[in-house]
Amino acid sequence: MGESTVPADRLVFDRTPLARLVACTAVFGSAGILVAYLASGDIAWYSVVALALLFLGTVASALMQYGDEIVVDTVCVRYRNTILPFPGSGTTLRWDEIVEIREIRRKILILFATDGRKLLVDAIAGYAIARSEIVRRAEKAELSGTLVEGND
Repeated sequence: MGESTVPADRLVFDRTPLARLVACTAVFGSAGILVAYLASGDIAWYSVVALALLFLGTVASALMQYGDEIVVDTVCVRYRNTILPFPGSGTTLRWDEIVEIREIRRKILILFATDGRKLLVDAIAGYAIARSEIVRRAEKAELSGTLVEGND
């Protein structure tokens, strides 16, 4: 009872609560604008379509925020979206493929692979833990940006 389904050698990082809150606020705001326009009485079809597209876009954005996760395990680091898994979406980099880890303003990690692929790690809860685990596991990667002592 109360046991985790995540293996001990696997860490999962989700978006921050603030990022999720902003996404929800945008959904409610765009819905409010659409409803207010419809209640105004002077309605043009193209405005309704534009406001409906705005609303649907904010819903899609919120779903992306709630589904985004970075998974760190013994074999690789992976980005995926569990709610909107588009075909071909998600990036997986094995630890031996990562040649550079660049940190920007102590908030964003960019992982570069030998074949040119990139993986962005930002706006996740537990960033400091993810940062230390990624740096520890990608032993052969060159460190740059604010990961190098003295670069801020």
